Amino acid sequence: MDLTLIFFAGLALFLSYRLFNELGNRGGHEPDERERPVLRPVGASDAPSEGATADIEPSVKTEKLPEWAEVIAENYRGFSPSEFLDGAASAYEMIVQAYADGDLSSVRRFVADDVLDSFQSAIDARTGQGHEMRLTFVGVQTPKVKRSEKDGNTLRVELEFTSEQVRVVKDGSGQTIEGNEEAVITVVDCWAFTRPAKSNDPNWTLVATHGSDA
Repeated sequence: MDLTLIFFAGLALFLSYRLFNELGNRGGHEPDERERPVLRPVGASDAPSEGATADIEPSVKTEKLPEWAEVIAENYRGFSPSEFLDGAASAYEMIVQAYADGDLSSVRRFVADDVLDSFQSAIDARTGQGHEMRLTFVGVQTPKVKRSEKDGNTLRVELEFTSEQVRVVKDGSGQTIEGNEEAVITVVDCWAFTRPAKSNDPNWTLVATHGSDA
């Protein structure tokens, strides 16, 4: 047999084998985003000098922590003060609205048992008298942090909420006995929330409520 034919046949088999291996590897593991190089255009003046290491990943912006949040962030991975305060404002509105409506079923998992019992007792007393509360939120300000701490294995944050509400109580005949449907009032409440330190559960629990200290 011609040696040239043998050489090219062997070369073809070798290339086929290499190609098969490359294609086979693609099916086993696709690199995720962390394994892919991040490409960005480099201008003539931005080209790295010889021997310099180019940045291949964009810098990650981190939220600057206010002083009150430092103790929380040390024990809560990925803690965001702004997200926490936004979530607290939403929780405040949701819990107060549930109390006014007389149905706490949607907020039970966010409220400690003793606080829930106190809310329920007030609801039972109201309905027992044939009274009905009607409440409309006009707005809720971003809460102010009054205190934050780590007590043992528990993180605790005390917040002051200021909201604008229209709130009235009516009797069984529909007559207003408390409040004014045409008046917007300012309500200030102080609530305390806790969560276990190092927990993977993102939820906080309402453990105490009282009026403003002012």
